[in-house]
Amino acid sequence: MESTSYREFSAWPGWVELVVWGCLGATSLPFVFGLGTDSGIGSRVISIAAILGIGVAIRYIFGGLTALVQETRLLIYMGSIPLVKRSIPFADIVSIESVRYRPIAEFGGWGIRGIGKKKAWTVRGNQAVVLTLSNDRLLYVGSDSPEKLEEHIRRAMTASSLLSE
Repeated sequence: MESTSYREFSAWPGWVELVVWGCLGATSLPFVFGLGTDSGIGSRVISIAAILGIGVAIRYIFGGLTALVQETRLLIYMGSIPLVKRSIPFADIVSIESVRYRPIAEFGGWGIRGIGKKKAWTVRGNQAVVLTLSNDRLLYVGSDSPEKLEEHIRRAMTASSLLSE
């Protein structure tokens, strides 16, 4: 396992949290009040716990974007646990640039998006680090502090003697 020199977490915007938890809360209301169900309190408590468990799982698996600058790669993953992830070896990075972009116009929104040679991993905002990869593909990595993320990637690439400029 590689050591991490820099970690950045970009959380979902607050309105997304409200929508997710609001929907889950609304889904659990019939169980809370026993509406439309003949099940006992035990079954209702289990149902509520299952709904809340789904919410917690969604939050930790998809709720944000984590970027780790490691010894030989940039590791990005959705949420707080690396289940949906992508590893970009420094050897594959041709250039790096901090940019402002238009997520809706360019990618149709946030998330893991893109078609063809232009992809994005973003969760909010309009700032990213764009990596030009050796296969002529562009990867936008959403960031709250793109200049700082870019600086740490460059520093790690220099340390591993792979920076090509």
